[in-house]
Amino acid sequence: MLKYFFAYILLFLSLFSDAQSILEKGMPFVQNYLPENYGNHGKIWDVKSAKNGMIYMASEDGLLEFDGKIWSHFKSYRGYTRSLYVANDSTIYAGADMDFGVWKKDKFRKFSFTSMYPFKKKIGGVNEEFWGTYQIKNQMVFVSHQNIYISSYKKLTKLSAKSRFSKSFFVNGRLFLADEKKGLFEYDGSQLKLLFPFTDNNPLDISGVFINGNALRIVTKNKGIFEWNNGKLTPLSFEVSPSLIKGKVFSFINLGTQYYAFGTILDGIYITDLNGKIIQHINKSKGLPNNTVLCMHYQKNGKLWLGLDYGISSVDIKNDITYFYSQDDDFGTGYTAAFKDDTFFLGSNQGLYFTDWNEMGNPRSGTFLQMIEGSEGQVWTLKNIDGDLYCGHDKGLFVLDKNSLKKINNEYGVSAITPFRKDYVLTGNYSGVFVYKKENNTLKFIKKMHLIVGAVSQIEVENDHTIWINIPNYGILRTTVDDNFNPVNRQIFPDNNFKGNLPNIYRIHQKIKIFTTAEQYDFNNGNNKFFPATDKIQLPVISGKLPGFYIPQKISTDYNFFPVYNGFALEKLNLQNKERFSSGLIFRKAEMFNNTGNFDLETQQQLPYRFNNLRFVFSLPNEDAVEYSYFLDGFSKDWSVWSSDNKIEFLGLKEGSYSFLVKAKKGNQISDVKAFYFRVKAPWYRSLYSYAAYFLLIAGLFYFLKKYQENKLKKQKLELLKKEQNALREQAEKHRQEMILEKQKQLENEKNNLKEEIKSKTIELATKAKEDEDKNRLLSTINEKILEIENNPNISKIRLGEIRRTLKTYLETDDHTFEIQMDELHQEFFKAMRKKFPNLSIYDLRLCAYLKIGLNSKEMADIFQVLPSSINVSRSRLRKKLGLKPEDDLFDFLNNLE
Repeated sequence: MLKYFFAYILLFLSLFSDAQSILEKGMPFVQNYLPENYGNHGKIWDVKSAKNGMIYMASEDGLLEFDGKIWSHFKSYRGYTRSLYVANDSTIYAGADMDFGVWKKDKFRKFSFTSMYPFKKKIGGVNEEFWGTYQIKNQMVFVSHQNIYISSYKKLTKLSAKSRFSKSFFVNGRLFLADEKKGLFEYDGSQLKLLFPFTDNNPLDISGVFINGNALRIVTKNKGIFEWNNGKLTPLSFEVSPSLIKGKVFSFINLGTQYYAFGTILDGIYITDLNGKIIQHINKSKGLPNNTVLCMHYQKNGKLWLGLDYGISSVDIKNDITYFYSQDDDFGTGYTAAFKDDTFFLGSNQGLYFTDWNEMGNPRSGTFLQMIEGSEGQVWTLKNIDGDLYCGHDKGLFVLDKNSLKKINNEYGVSAITPFRKDYVLTGNYSGVFVYKKENNTLKFIKKMHLIVGAVSQIEVENDHTIWINIPNYGILRTTVDDNFNPVNRQIFPDNNFKGNLPNIYRIHQKIKIFTTAEQYDFNNGNNKFFPATDKIQLPVISGKLPGFYIPQKISTDYNFFPVYNGFALEKLNLQNKERFSSGLIFRKAEMFNNTGNFDLETQQQLPYRFNNLRFVFSLPNEDAVEYSYFLDGFSKDWSVWSSDNKIEFLGLKEGSYSFLVKAKKGNQISDVKAFYFRVKAPWYRSLYSYAAYFLLIAGLFYFLKKYQENKLKKQKLELLKKEQNALREQAEKHRQEMILEKQKQLENEKNNLKEEIKSKTIELATKAKEDEDKNRLLSTINEKILEIENNPNISKIRLGEIRRTLKTYLETDDHTFEIQMDELHQEFFKAMRKKFPNLSIYDLRLCAYLKIGLNSKEMADIFQVLPSSINVSRSRLRKKLGLKPEDDLFDFLNNLE
């Protein structure tokens, strides 16, 4: 019993997961691809998907592959591709004009085609076009208008049509074929079995087949839907039937187990429930490139692919976000919304609109909304406070009163309405912040806050004392509000403090956050600063969302509102797991390149070193809002930051083994890691053979150098011996020369000494001779005077006086012998002093000479016959003439003078 219980639970869960609702309010997002987007490869006749999420399309110009970003094209035959069957990620069977076969992907992720068609030219003038390709157990079946070809165990079998097959349908493992004249057949694996015939007067142009219980339901091109049950064909009266008859059904598929999709020639697609109730209708007026739907395919990620007469469309029917677009600008661009009493209110750039919430479906135009009289103009915000709906309008503040607006204040431009404290409301206007008090079920104006100027777009309340104010193009203001509603302790965060543009402030989970176009920030109350958020909030992907709107406006417990250009969007909450992966991470491209070219890579490949630049392209096919992170083991230090970029290049890799790892993230879900292994070979000059050659070369070089050094050492020893001998001889000769020089110096010194001595003796002799001459002259004079006295006694007195005066004069005459000797001894010194100090007198020179030989002041005073104080004065004057500083020593200066 237990195993049956678990089997029941698993069956229930699988049914539940498949039974996710398609939203009826609004329209799912439609992504269009025009022919120029996918290379102008003509019409698309069939669309299929692989388990990894890749989309494959049968085009008029071959096989197309699409991962959501990159289109790839493959062609190997002349005719149009008509049908596809995807066996796995690398094997695709195709039916074409006058050909059918299999596409297989090689190790470099490139497709090549192998034909299985046995004929290479028209048979009986018939050009076979293979509009159906299917797998039934171990058989591959290719269907043309004329025949069925069955390939099994390398054997090809042909079954001919009874008249002409118009279409084929593969439903729940069963293959049905509509014969234009004979009726509906089923191929049971061996033969064609007629289910029911057509009457001659009423053939059915069948466009689709589906099974409902034991009955078989038939979708026709222009006669509605029929049911075949118990041998009876009965027309069914569904809500969608008149629309299908008018639109002419060309294609049909089941959407899971709960919905059907009908592709028409004239009016786009209709999506219905099992009872034929229209859930969605999407045509050219609602965003398709045209109304003719040639083929459809439902991918497991909830996208319905449409091959159109012109272009391709992808309809995200299982997304919980739907769109309402303003047709012919009938309600404009929605900025805000509110929900009250089963009524939906929309504030747009044209006014305030309302409609019955229960009647909001997939409207054909915007006329389902009615404008409230007197609301013309820009509506910025709607706020439900205690059951009253307040409207922030370009013309002022209003309150809703029975589907009409009642003005509260004439102050223009109310863009924010926020309850504050217990009974107060703050509004952000073009000119600042205004304070209102709730009295008698209305708002009474109290005051305008001082010190806050500029247009206020947001007011967020942190607590009863602190508010945050957003002033666009200026910054974010945080301020404390006192009891009189005056801002104090203001702190300003300029816009340029934040990375990106259009910063908006939000209070989420009791935390203040700022969102910009590039970053999310958290406020740190500890240091009153903003820091980039580490735990970023995953924002939904909204097509055409207005700039500056990040966090949706919650209008009820079940719905969020988004402003969208020329319309608005609604998000159904708790509908499904938005983060569920439906695709597998794959490598789209791996190649090595340099300046000469690029080449594809396979995993485990060894690369030549000259191609050590690598490029990887990876993808989580046809998934929205995917981010990737990669790590190159052997090169990277850590995983890269998450990014939407799905390609990376590595340049100049060193030799070695590498593992390139990549993972994908959608919301909070992270995929398994996908790995690509490769090895960069060393350059030839760093290979093993090169190292062996280097070793031999080095060994030989070492041997050669050793021999060379030995020979060189011998030569050096001989040269050294010769040098030593020469050095000894040179040293002896040098010693001899030095002895000669020393002898010459000694003789020169002796010669100089002798010269000095001779000079001194000469001076002495000259002095002595002069003295002797003076004495002889004196004695001769005295002798002559005495002789006169002897000869003439009468003049003795006169002559004795003369003798006395002569002796006195001789005795008093200064003896300058010493000065003369000093002058003679210091002639060279005097010359040097005069050359260097030309302003010195002879007295100064003699004073220098006496100082140089070390005489003191008293000794010099005796020589000059002056007082010692005069000598000291003369020394001071001499120092100035010589330019000496007070700390310089005069004796050292004179003796060191060259």
